Amino acid sequence: SWNPCSRSSRTPINKMNISILLIAIFSYMIGSISGGVVVGRLKNVDIRTKGSKAAGATNAFRTMGAIFALSVLIIDVYKGYFSTFYIPYLVGNETTFAKTVAGFSSILGHVFPIYFKFKGGKGVGTALGTLFAFPQLYLATFIGFMSWLFTLFLTGYVGLGSIISGIVVLTFYFFSTNYIINDLTFYVLFIAIFFIITHRENIKRLLNGSENQFQKIMFLNFFKKK
Repeated sequence: SWNPCSRSSRTPINKMNISILLIAIFSYMIGSISGGVVVGRLKNVDIRTKGSKAAGATNAFRTMGAIFALSVLIIDVYKGYFSTFYIPYLVGNETTFAKTVAGFSSILGHVFPIYFKFKGGKGVGTALGTLFAFPQLYLATFIGFMSWLFTLFLTGYVGLGSIISGIVVLTFYFFSTNYIINDLTFYVLFIAIFFIITHRENIKRLLNGSENQFQKIMFLNFFKKK
């Protein structure tokens, strides 16, 4: 008779738990490779001491320019994609849950990088990279990205665009799956909530009218006379 406490019955569960743990650790370590800090060190600059003091692409753009910021963004997006798509494959557990753990861990690594005294960015670029690893989220991610662009061009607020894009991805995916609750639903919910948490200071500045604004790229400013 089958004994749930026997060695053979425990092995698959133990292997699964170990694989999830390894995926979380490896993805966190990769996520901790901060594009802003790495590129900054090549330029002998620490962007965590400039502007908003975040290590993400937005602060890099404000303080160091477009080329610097693009380099940061490419690193941050790709490490999220690599962690979510490849780490579960290499470990041998490619379930959706395992991939969401990888994505979650890489985002945490970006925000709290172990290599750089746990001082990172806000996780938007890395989260975008993780979403690219799920074909089911391609359309929702595209709609979310477009909402980010629209909000940015309309208001000039990057942080507000990030918060709205997270909510849009969650809402669109939820409705497109006919209200199905699954691992990806919880994952995009996590991202939406996480964006709000990491942008809490931006929310405070928005409320008191002191938030940084990219006025040059706003729609209305295109039509103003120089």
